[in-house]
Amino acid sequence: MAFPGRPSSPPPRGPAATLSGHSKAVNAVAFSPDGRLLASGSSDRTVVLWDVTDASHPARAVGLTSHHRAVNAVAFSPDGRLLASGSTDWTVILWDVTDPANPTRSAVLVHERPGWLFRDGWRQGGVHAVSFRPDGRFIACANDRTVIVWDVSDPARPSRCARVTHHRHVWRSGPVISVMFSPDGRLLASGSDGDKNTGVLWDVNEPAHPVRTAVVRPQARDWPKALSSGGAPAVHSVGFSHDGRLLATASGDLGVVSGTYGSWRQGAVTVWDATDPAHPVRTGTGTLPLASLGDTGQMYAVAFSPDGRLLASGCENAAVTLWDVTDPTHLTPAAHLAGHRKAVRGLAFSPDGRMLAGCGVDTTVRLWDTS
Repeated sequence: MAFPGRPSSPPPRGPAATLSGHSKAVNAVAFSPDGRLLASGSSDRTVVLWDVTDASHPARAVGLTSHHRAVNAVAFSPDGRLLASGSTDWTVILWDVTDPANPTRSAVLVHERPGWLFRDGWRQGGVHAVSFRPDGRFIACANDRTVIVWDVSDPARPSRCARVTHHRHVWRSGPVISVMFSPDGRLLASGSDGDKNTGVLWDVNEPAHPVRTAVVRPQARDWPKALSSGGAPAVHSVGFSHDGRLLATASGDLGVVSGTYGSWRQGAVTVWDATDPAHPVRTGTGTLPLASLGDTGQMYAVAFSPDGRLLASGCENAAVTLWDVTDPTHLTPAAHLAGHRKAVRGLAFSPDGRMLAGCGVDTTVRLWDTS
């Protein structure tokens, strides 16, 4: 279908492989730094390691079953020796995956429970996102209305070094649901869900003393200092380009305010120039036609390709889109990736950029060839 004023959409491409091994929604995926392993975390309380050396014939390597509730986040350390998994049970488990066939628990990072659940459905408190700093010494965990930074220099004896509580004042309700370190490790981006949903940039040159450099406010006049899409929708996902210059945010529900006075759309992907962390500037926005999004078009996931030319987004209606961000001021759909049947909750490019992994509510992980 053609839409007035929009370029023709490319035809959808199917997955190269489908990984079936979970019994409930798959919430997160991550590739190991060497690209040989893929980790997936699910609401069935398990983490599965997949051997994707041959992407056309991936194989289940091992399942990890220590969490007591849904697994919301997974991330490999930069050296590939550790895998972190974050759960609704308020813990982050550090796994030693030096021998992928026999992972062992190195440590359990316990986070305080506030004593209530935030909402029914997918995210019900607990740890929602995890991210290793590129030097591998620190890990940031998003939970409740805080971001907690742990020193994991000694994985067997991790120690908490910072707890960012400013979110309690910026967002009056709702948890922090996304977090990511910049490639140089100097910045940390976080996103929130609640009645004042924003993205925040933190200076973490000194991880024990994070400093807020930019905070979102929903008013249009604050856009030059904001990572917000401009309204009330949650910032479900944040992602840096590999050179650290661009930051992408995925927002949902009532979507994005755009233009001089603002116009409401549904879920959107927004790209920001974060060269000056104190004054990030919105460069471009990618939205899909309302007819293709349906009644609820929340964007749940974003991921940049390693070469920075593509941005992948995952939507509530199962759509996965590759955006050409060669010119970040004009995001254009480069490909639509078919396969998922329900909401997409996580995306990750392989280190060489030849594969994209997606996961979702349909209990599967899909692999697409993006070479």
